[in-house]
Amino acid sequence: MVARVLASIAPCTLQPETWGSRPIEWYADKRAVWAWITWPNRAATREPAWATGGNDRVVMLEVPCEGGHWAPVVWRNAVSVRQVDAA
Repeated sequence: MVARVLASIAPCTLQPETWGSRPIEWYADKRAVWAWITWPNRAATREPAWATGGNDRVVMLEVPCEGGHWAPVVWRNAVSVRQVDAA
């Protein structure tokens, strides 16, 4: 039960004031990425995610979780391209 509660706590996200002056470019198609996600209750973890937009400073993400996905905003250097196997 404790593990379920801890897993349901949302990740940290960057506030709009930190996003910089360039507008967010929203991608036509989601991009598969690895992203370092920071959590308020545990150490940062590297998670498979989908980038939905970004600019020169930040990336908008969808991070799958039980029941849906989180949508945190992270620093651009916390994200790298992930290869997805074609099934």
